[in-house]
Amino acid sequence: MKYSASDIEKWLILPDIHLPYMDMKTMSVVEQYMEQERFDGWLCLGDLLDFNEISRFNEDSPRRKTELVKQTFEAGNTLLDRHQKIIRKNNKKAKFVYLEGNHEYRVEDYMDKHEELTGMLEVESNLHLEERGIEWIRNWSKGDLYTLGNANFSHGLFTNQYHSAKMAARHGACIYYGHTHDVQEMSLAMMGSDKTIVGKSLGCLCDYNQKYLKGNPTNWQQAIAVFYIFPDGFYTEHTMRIFKHRFATMDGKIFDYENT
Repeated sequence: MKYSASDIEKWLILPDIHLPYMDMKTMSVVEQYMEQERFDGWLCLGDLLDFNEISRFNEDSPRRKTELVKQTFEAGNTLLDRHQKIIRKNNKKAKFVYLEGNHEYRVEDYMDKHEELTGMLEVESNLHLEERGIEWIRNWSKGDLYTLGNANFSHGLFTNQYHSAKMAARHGACIYYGHTHDVQEMSLAMMGSDKTIVGKSLGCLCDYNQKYLKGNPTNWQQAIAVFYIFPDGFYTEHTMRIFKHRFATMDGKIFDYENT
């Protein structure tokens, strides 16, 4: 069967952003790209928000924590406002999907310890996801996946050396995720034609220079991905690694912070 461009859905996939610890230069370049392309969907793989202020590693007072959480939500709303404006400028019907990551789940953990805050700190209500028309996927707490054709999306589960192979084997299906902040892929060709299981992590968009890293090396890799979904469920995936706040698309367009 012949397909035309209008038959194929084009989705932008954004891995771990970790507001307010986002790499602002890199995100500005990604947004340049967003402005020049038409997408049918925007998918965040989780950890849009970091919530370091309420992690077990932070011992600030409850009052201070609440103030910082408010600032994190403000940063999240600002980014979502901007991205929805950009994406829907080129496609008013574009879908928005947001997977729950382990960092979003920090809010649930914190409310379990401070029940008086229940109803005040939930991600869904504070980011106005329903009003925005953003689908909220309970991935970290319930294991729910988001599916586009034969591609499944998760925040991620494992951080071992060969996590992509473990994700593919555990799910028994093509699975793409964040969580590890690196780009790693493992594919398993199954018996029969056109039967391949892929596990792939898609990097991150946070700043590499986090204080808690204390200058130590990591395997972190900034990247974004674009998925082209055919009506029969098969798809083409392009991962664009980002170095020095710069990347090139498959058709040779260059997006560079130095040119902003």
